[in-house]
Amino acid sequence: MYYSNTNNIPRMRKNTPLFLIALYFLSSLSFVSCVSGEEKWTVASETKKMAADYRDKGLRYQQSGDMDTALIYFQKAVELDPTLAVGYNDIGVLYESKGWYDRAKQAYGRAIEIDPTLPSPYYNMGSIYEKEGDFDKAIYYYKQRVLIGDWNDEWTMKARQSLKGLGVNDPELKQNFLDEQMARMESSEDIKGEPKGNDLNPKRRKRDARLHLMRGKQLYSMGMFTEALKELSLASVLDPKSKEISKTLEEVQQKALFND
Repeated sequence: MYYSNTNNIPRMRKNTPLFLIALYFLSSLSFVSCVSGEEKWTVASETKKMAADYRDKGLRYQQSGDMDTALIYFQKAVELDPTLAVGYNDIGVLYESKGWYDRAKQAYGRAIEIDPTLPSPYYNMGSIYEKEGDFDKAIYYYKQRVLIGDWNDEWTMKARQSLKGLGVNDPELKQNFLDEQMARMESSEDIKGEPKGNDLNPKRRKRDARLHLMRGKQLYSMGMFTEALKELSLASVLDPKSKEISKTLEEVQQKALFND
């Protein structure tokens, strides 16, 4: 093995120490490995883009009423990108439309497995179980749809309506929803633990104020104005200079007066 033929760079000779030869060899491998890794990343990125394009085509065929062609494109999309949760949900929708409920449940289940935060397959799964008369499972999936969505989102409201028809009332759901949201906020990176309210540490007071603010916003979004005002008032006491808190408090106060 030789370097390029320049006069001022010595050639490797037989008496070159073995560890230098090994070092040269390993550095060459490292370079090749880096290039291969970059190429693999590029290929993976292009494959995901192709999968997204196939899904877009499938959606267009679905909208035009050509369900069979749409299904082919959706299946090709998840074949190219097995992590495409929305693609599995799309496939489930078409299976459900054909009355293939077992296949649809498998597709929705796969979508949930890949991305537990994707709302659509929860509602769709609940809908199938309701059609099949398995109301316990229908309630479970409808509840999951409510808990991971926005309280006033269109499909969250449809899930709430479905739950109401199955005997689950909004007050119970509201408490479950609030508990879920609070658990997520308290486990987030910037908010930890329960607010103390009497902590003199400025950083912890701001943290507690933030938690009360988020609770107030969540209660407000659910129409629980009295409870929201209580949380926001506590937030204001803990962090009186926060413009976000004062603006939100004023907004909720006006809304509460309007709804009295």
